Amino acid sequence: MFNRNRCLRVVAAVASTSLLAGCGLVSSDSEEEEQEIVVGTMSAPTTLDPAAAWDGSWELYRNIFQTLVAFPPGATEPEPDAAESCRFVDTRNKAYECTLREGLTFSDGAKLDADAVKHSVDRIVTINDKRGPAGLLGSLDRVEAKDERTVTFYLNKPDATFPFVLSAPAFSIVSPKSYPADKLREGDSAVGSGPYTLEDYKPEGHADLAKNATYKGPAKVGNSAVSIQYFKDSGTMVEALKKEEIDVTFRGLAAEDVVALNGENRKAGIQLVEAAGTEIRYLVFNPKDPWAKNPAVRKAVAQTVDRGAIAHKVYRDTVEPLYSMVPRGLTGHATSYFDRFGKPDENKAAQILSEA
Repeated sequence: MFNRNRCLRVVAAVASTSLLAGCGLVSSDSEEEEQEIVVGTMSAPTTLDPAAAWDGSWELYRNIFQTLVAFPPGATEPEPDAAESCRFVDTRNKAYECTLREGLTFSDGAKLDADAVKHSVDRIVTINDKRGPAGLLGSLDRVEAKDERTVTFYLNKPDATFPFVLSAPAFSIVSPKSYPADKLREGDSAVGSGPYTLEDYKPEGHADLAKNATYKGPAKVGNSAVSIQYFKDSGTMVEALKKEEIDVTFRGLAAEDVVALNGENRKAGIQLVEAAGTEIRYLVFNPKDPWAKNPAVRKAVAQTVDRGAIAHKVYRDTVEPLYSMVPRGLTGHATSYFDRFGKPDENKAAQILSEA
């Protein structure tokens, strides 16, 4: 299963010999026949340890690890993954409790229990890698393994977004037997409980996955094996698809290639599959910069950026303009930013600067 949680306007190009199934799986036309598929992507992992990842490494993690909760296709709220159920157990959103599925195990044979969940989260905080997700745990006070299947997260302030934090692949559950509590795991192997196991991995080369016979979770695995080939540019990846060197491309297609494939796919024997999602791309200011640290400068720039033109001219209408760090369709989305800065206006920008 390649990429269970997807986003923005997700586009996958599939060779006509295969079909794209419900959870992002590619399988043969026969329900009984399983086959190996070859997937092309530009999301090469930078690390195999979730405690140090906040990037394209997540694409692989979604296949070999589990999180407590995750976003199935089309979902706007996190739903159980390794957990059987999760909920806030108080009225102030300061205690979030999950009950794990029964009989979960890692590929190294260790139990995936509440202690493993606590270990996975605690090591993120302890290691505090600058590339990792520790910064998202600002509201976390402590993690408690109440019994073998029950884990509770106690927060230092009300935080209704905490389930969304836990759904990120950076919070994948790892085996205490194979991942040290105080340092990152080294090497080119991984131990997880996801729908696939990592059989062979070459950085920026390929990742070979095999169906995990002990997997217990919501994903429907449609293939016995998957080979993920990593590409450095969209054009090379598309050429490999046309030559049938790969069966499907996912993530990384340039806008011009999407437009071209949409026009050529029938004669080239390629199917282009599009779906809505919630991935975002954004530019940020460095608040330490002598100019950008002034709020008026940031507001003036916000007032002049034409997001609609960027989406149309640069991304060729393969994306939608973004006006909130919480994309439209997800819980927490608001229009306040659009209401204030939605229409580019140089006069308003000048006024903001003049008043400052």
